[in-house]
Amino acid sequence: MLEQHTIEYIPLAERRGKVWHLWPIWFAGDAHLATLAVGVIGLALGANLLWTTLAVVGGCALGTLFMALHSTQGPQLGLPQLIQSRPQFGYYGALLVWVVALVAYIGYNAFNQVLVAGAVRQLAGRDVASGPAVMITFAVLAASIAAVGYHWIHRAQRYVAYATIALLLVFTAGAGSALHLPADAWQFGRFPAIPFMVQFFAAAAYQLSWSIYVSDYSRYLPPDVSVRSSFFWTFIGAFVGGVWMMLVGTLAAAFSPHAEIPAALQTAGDAVWPGLGTALLAVAVLGLLTITTLNFYGASLTLLSIADCFRRTRAGAPARLVSLAVAVALASTIALASSADFVHRFEDLLAVLLYLITQWTAINLVD
Repeated sequence: MLEQHTIEYIPLAERRGKVWHLWPIWFAGDAHLATLAVGVIGLALGANLLWTTLAVVGGCALGTLFMALHSTQGPQLGLPQLIQSRPQFGYYGALLVWVVALVAYIGYNAFNQVLVAGAVRQLAGRDVASGPAVMITFAVLAASIAAVGYHWIHRAQRYVAYATIALLLVFTAGAGSALHLPADAWQFGRFPAIPFMVQFFAAAAYQLSWSIYVSDYSRYLPPDVSVRSSFFWTFIGAFVGGVWMMLVGTLAAAFSPHAEIPAALQTAGDAVWPGLGTALLAVAVLGLLTITTLNFYGASLTLLSIADCFRRTRAGAPARLVSLAVAVALASTIALASSADFVHRFEDLLAVLLYLITQWTAINLVD
């Protein structure tokens, strides 16, 4: 059942869990298809593999630094991340923050639904899978996991993290010899200023965007968990997961420059080991499912918080199920109405989120 204290302080009697559980939830939170898309932005704009790699690592380090600092607030306060904005922005002023967060949750999930439809077509055959049916089924399944609550989300993320690491290790070990890349892939050459900076800030914005709900998944930890440990386990999971998956996307795009993201991943994986590409694509879809679950869970909390500003809301099971249904409907409507160019506009969403979330991050962390 849904836990009973979602938008209130988590009582000490309900605090449990281990701080190291933070790394798999954020490793799996980054190791999925949407992260692959971030890793191809610099390459698509004309940067080679070397400069794109440097931009990815630097951008992820910057964004994850601030994201992990937000994670330390969970054990200290026992509150959902965005509820903390009420003292800083006012009871009604926090609505602006919550609306921005809701745009992030719904936007990401609409993008995820479009992406998963392409992945399933790649796995099952283009004439087999129906895009709208896949999108809706995917959204309902993700929302169902969100409905059973926080602890099941943690469990799902651990299983996905372990499976993903095993496959990524095999891919990484064989990629150097199996993937034939462009001749200038690892040459410094002339500094591609615009592609480098776009890739750098896209990676930073992507990592920073988790800040709006990162402490939602540390708030059940005991209050004696240290700031150092909660920061470390969050940072290591998100940074390694983000960099690793983005660079897999970069390698796959360099190997198959004209293929869509799911096809490029499958082709690159199969070049390393026959069948590995299919397995990588399947586990990347699982990772996409669990991060979509996190987004629906966050969207549900945000919708309940917005409603609570106008009328006192009890966060029981019926209210949460209704809020999840609203979030699924919004994301699915956008996904179903999206054009073929929607996937390529992902960097636009990241730019908007970077502009809006950076200011909230500064206020929240300083306070």
